[in-house]
Amino acid sequence: MRVWLPVAVVVPLLGVIGAGAQVQFRSSTELVPVYATVQDKDKALVTDLKQSDFTITDNGKVQEIAFFSNEIAPFSAVVMLDRSGSMFGYQLAIREAATAFVRQLLPDDHVRIGSFGDYVGNRIVIKPPTFTDSKGELLEILNTPIGLGNTSPVLISIDQSITALSQRAGRRVVVIFSDGYDEAAPSLMAVKPKDLVERARRGDVLVYALGFVRVQDRGEGRAPKVTPPDPLLRQLADETGGSYFELRDAADLTRLFTRIAEELHRQYWLAFAPQVKDGKVHTIQVRVKNKDLVVQARQSYLAAK
Repeated sequence: MRVWLPVAVVVPLLGVIGAGAQVQFRSSTELVPVYATVQDKDKALVTDLKQSDFTITDNGKVQEIAFFSNEIAPFSAVVMLDRSGSMFGYQLAIREAATAFVRQLLPDDHVRIGSFGDYVGNRIVIKPPTFTDSKGELLEILNTPIGLGNTSPVLISIDQSITALSQRAGRRVVVIFSDGYDEAAPSLMAVKPKDLVERARRGDVLVYALGFVRVQDRGEGRAPKVTPPDPLLRQLADETGGSYFELRDAADLTRLFTRIAEELHRQYWLAFAPQVKDGKVHTIQVRVKNKDLVVQARQSYLAAK
């Protein structure tokens, strides 16, 4: 496998391409990375496709695929967990699910664990100070008792996760679990939804979101109050090529966190050289020949001048 790349793009590639791959570079070429997850009708992962099975369009025009790999590749991730007061009854399930995710990590994966809504309710914590491949260190963080707060600064926590990932090479991933809408404390600087989507797009960050549906019993004879998660979680996942999962039972958390780890290890990595660099947001579509398969990939990128 050989691909021509600029010096600026070679650094992240070297961390994820298998030892058998050869990477050469030419300064005149810039590539747009596209990570794709492919599933069949039963949502089972499809991992044996070839480059010829894929088509990428940029604003409707078919692009030549300049790079392709289906090797298992490592990633860097911030796992951000909702520790607000409304999630008090689910802390054990959250810890077990995040533990399952950590146990699925491969030796070259690097992760930090984040939480929001804990302690005094307006603090976002990401530990350890740097990304680590030590499962023991990550499990120790998950097993450390925390206090619970009231507010849920969902958007700010994602924004800070993207900041933490900004200097990482290769795939950058935010895994966010929350049960509701953004409710930041007044002491925290607000983040606008459109700005967050744009920042994730510019940073080539994959967002995997798990939205927990709140169901509140309102007494005998009355229908329960159902509060769905913020639709921005789905939008972020769709725009960046991650996955969105919605659940009502915390017992599903472990299965879904394990599924996310599996998806990340079995993604296809494609790239193309943009023909137009106009400083605008371009629409991407990734398709495969088999119409029975479903492709999940980023939907846009910024064609920087």
